[in-house]
Amino acid sequence: MDQPEDGTKTDASRREVKLLPPALAVLRLQKALTFLKSAEVFQNPRTSDRWTGDQVIRDRMWTPALKRAKVRYRKPYQTRHTYASMMLMSGENPLWVAKQMGHTDAALTLKRYGRWIASDMPDAGNKAVAAWAQIGHIGSATN
Repeated sequence: MDQPEDGTKTDASRREVKLLPPALAVLRLQKALTFLKSAEVFQNPRTSDRWTGDQVIRDRMWTPALKRAKVRYRKPYQTRHTYASMMLMSGENPLWVAKQMGHTDAALTLKRYGRWIASDMPDAGNKAVAAWAQIGHIGSATN
């Protein structure tokens, strides 16, 4: 989807997103390929020009990659849903995930992705116990 060069799609779209180490590593690899060529991070590898839209990327890269991976077709936009569900399945804080997704509050995140939050996590509650132990609120098991 083409975005205006001078801003985001909507004012609500402006947010700071934490790039996780795997994403930063890939961007560093990409930097080695395009950093000195132009201002664009991702370029058409055949022409070194800026991509003119998302359809050519879908046709030449996205769809063939899905076929090679033997995954049914899905729009690239759906990767944001994969990201959100993976974060929640990994035990990330739903409030943080909501902020990453650009949701105004966690209610939308929980409504859309709540089923991916494990309710039977074997280590549930351990973070709180560890935190309380550090500040001396939990002593021995005997009173």
